[in-house]
Amino acid sequence: MNKLGIYIHIPFCERRCKYCDFTSSIFNQSRMKEYLEHLLLEIKNNKELLKDYVVDTIFIGGGTPSLLSVDELTRLVNGLAEAIILDETYEFTIETNPNSISEEKLQAYRELGINRISIGVQSFNDRLLRIIGRLHTGEEAREKIKLAKQYFDNLSLDFIFSLPTETLSDVIASIDAAKDLGANHVSLYSLILEEGTKLTSLVDSGVYRVNDQVTDRLIYRKAVSHLKELGYKQYEISNFAKDGYYSRHNYKYWSMDEYLGLGMAAHSLIKDKRFFNLDTFNEYFDDVKKNIYHDEEDLSKKDKISEYIIFKLRTNEGIIINEINKKYDIDFEDIYKEELTKAMNEKLLKKDGGRYFYTELGRDLANQVEILFV
Repeated sequence: MNKLGIYIHIPFCERRCKYCDFTSSIFNQSRMKEYLEHLLLEIKNNKELLKDYVVDTIFIGGGTPSLLSVDELTRLVNGLAEAIILDETYEFTIETNPNSISEEKLQAYRELGINRISIGVQSFNDRLLRIIGRLHTGEEAREKIKLAKQYFDNLSLDFIFSLPTETLSDVIASIDAAKDLGANHVSLYSLILEEGTKLTSLVDSGVYRVNDQVTDRLIYRKAVSHLKELGYKQYEISNFAKDGYYSRHNYKYWSMDEYLGLGMAAHSLIKDKRFFNLDTFNEYFDDVKKNIYHDEEDLSKKDKISEYIIFKLRTNEGIIINEINKKYDIDFEDIYKEELTKAMNEKLLKKDGGRYFYTELGRDLANQVEILFV
């Protein structure tokens, strides 16, 4: 049977961070209850599809999934368990924030079969945490990470760099703290000022300044080098892991493997189709009751190849020539001879050992490379 990843979106937060434009809503208990009922119905709606797959990765993301009570999460996981065939070597991740972690929840996560925890820290620096509107302090993050480590060996920490007033030493200090706290996996994302967010407004009005592109890339390169020194192998532009601890679920996205998205605004890729749910509660609820997805797109062979190239180049593995040729029955180097030559002449791509991958400059200018293969 084919393998499948499942993503479940929990669109609630205690407070919206100043940089965030994700699909999320301020936590409301009655709305959470209503949302959970529709999630369980959506799982039932997909029972027929799910019987043809073995699920080897599950990822509960958000928002802040750790806002789910133990009873709510138990209902969700049990509802999912009734609909799927679970692979013996599955990976099951839940995203959390430090301020909503408790020992009771950590115990419940373990008992429910969750075996990987991802904690959104963003920084251990209190000044920076206040600027971006996080609810936890650096010390609280440290305390909750230590607690989580008692229950989970597989621990991932998320950070954002190039925050207003942040220095390279601030970024290095957070990375060092992650290593000292036993993180097996680190995600490191560059700040993106999204339109309509509070932080963008503050920057536009001159309250804060953010790094220019040159400084941002300098910090990124120094951080990547430091992570390597600490034993974290980079396997994707923003992701680093100790041996054996890369995110199997996220790797599905970069490899164009099949996954089913459940919940508001969740996207799916099944066979040759992409489909997704709407990003408002009422529209999502209506579609679930009708057992429909808002929209679906039949991917052509060219679409699939283009997306595969773009996603795989994000990984350190890059494009393995024999692999892409077999997967899509093509001659990759012949079809994309002109594009590959251009990217290599501009020192954005490198070929070695039967694969193409980004140079350091290519990572910095990834958007320019992606355009070539669209």
